[in-house]
Amino acid sequence: MKSLWEELIQYGESDYYPFHMPGHKRLPEEDALPPHKSFLSPLYKCDITEIEGFDNLHDAGGLLLSLQQKSAGVYHAEQSFFLINGSTCGILSAVSSIARDDKKILVARNCHKSVYNAIRINRLQAEYLWPGRIEDFDIQGEITAEQIEKHLSGREDICGVVVTSPTYDGIVSDICEIAKVVHGHGIPLVVDEAHGAHFVLSKKAPRSAVECGADIVINSVHKTLPSLTQTGLLHVQGSIIDRERLRDCLSVYQSSSPSYLLMASIDRCIDFILEQGPERYDRLLDLRARIDERAKRLSCIRIMPAGERRDPGKLVLSVNGTEMTGQELYRTLYDKYHLQMEMGAPSYALGILTVMDAKEGVERLLDALENIDGRLSVSSEGNEKEKDIYCGRPAASGLSIYEALCREREWIRPEEAAGRISGGFLYFYPPGIPVLVPGEIIDGELVRKMKRIRKRKEYLTGISREGKICVLKKA
Repeated sequence: MKSLWEELIQYGESDYYPFHMPGHKRLPEEDALPPHKSFLSPLYKCDITEIEGFDNLHDAGGLLLSLQQKSAGVYHAEQSFFLINGSTCGILSAVSSIARDDKKILVARNCHKSVYNAIRINRLQAEYLWPGRIEDFDIQGEITAEQIEKHLSGREDICGVVVTSPTYDGIVSDICEIAKVVHGHGIPLVVDEAHGAHFVLSKKAPRSAVECGADIVINSVHKTLPSLTQTGLLHVQGSIIDRERLRDCLSVYQSSSPSYLLMASIDRCIDFILEQGPERYDRLLDLRARIDERAKRLSCIRIMPAGERRDPGKLVLSVNGTEMTGQELYRTLYDKYHLQMEMGAPSYALGILTVMDAKEGVERLLDALENIDGRLSVSSEGNEKEKDIYCGRPAASGLSIYEALCREREWIRPEEAAGRISGGFLYFYPPGIPVLVPGEIIDGELVRKMKRIRKRKEYLTGISREGKICVLKKA
């Protein structure tokens, strides 16, 4: 069977004339867009819509169905769906498919903002699972099966459980044990495994959530594998999920004009896994071993070591206990060494290592860290440095996200906000995890943190350009 990419190239070179969308008509006029000719012309020729012989993503029965079935085989799922609106549309669809009227949903508090948007759209009341902490590196830890059991014991008002594993920082929860607990209560488990699409590459990798028994699993194949941005997969298995409802939700949240270029990228990525998966993952482990070995030379900067239930592809570069902040490390690596990291947090910077990384890039990073480390020293004030803003646990007001967003709201200065109810989301992007959600009560500690964030000129989404935040109007 030909790949979708091969079919697109063959069609682009054929003499079929397009009296259909898209409007560029595969650029029959060679000089139509001269500035873009060398870069985009090959893509225009392969960019099509649902035409004869290319199937329909929303009612797949031919080529696309077979490619999704191939993906399911690779990921050990009963059924897989292509996502061309990113993992976001997969999460929205998953939560919407399990939502039930007058029910609550149990959610890890370190979930991506798309989970909260799904809660809002479905007018659900959320109950939160707070992750533990890895204090040495000031990051959020895992969710445990014991935590979930405590919340579910004796309850019949929960419609499902949603957790993120691995986390943005690479921490993997014990999904096998969590699945047993959740299924023991007869409800579905949804796992946002967006950052763990590469777990399927090798038996040496952490076990995938699909293999652990989760009912719905979402993977961003573009985050850690060679696929174009905005591509993902949703996997479903078992008898708990109403698959017809899930398919209907996917048709709501996915574009009705899915990109065949993006779907071809997913198809090529699946072939990559089949052809090179174990070998490439071994190379990632070799690079990671090199990083952990050279990290021993560092005196002040610490790299969180790989280990059990940790994704070896995540590089947590801690400057906790030094005079440097994580944002300063991020900025130094970018400005001086031309190394673009994923994120800068108060006490660490985060990098992503994938199966496509080159040894040369890793060596550049290690050389840069050694140079920076040589100029650092332990600071007496370092240990007093502000902890991660995600440490706090805002109190609930009793309002759901939907209810809070339906109330009258106003914008006030953060220093006036203590005791008020949030009327909007507050989060850094990345990672897109809310610090505060609508309906939660703003406490004095969060007010102090916001003041320090503004002083450092960091951008926190949810604070206006005038420095105000959204709260509910007082009754």
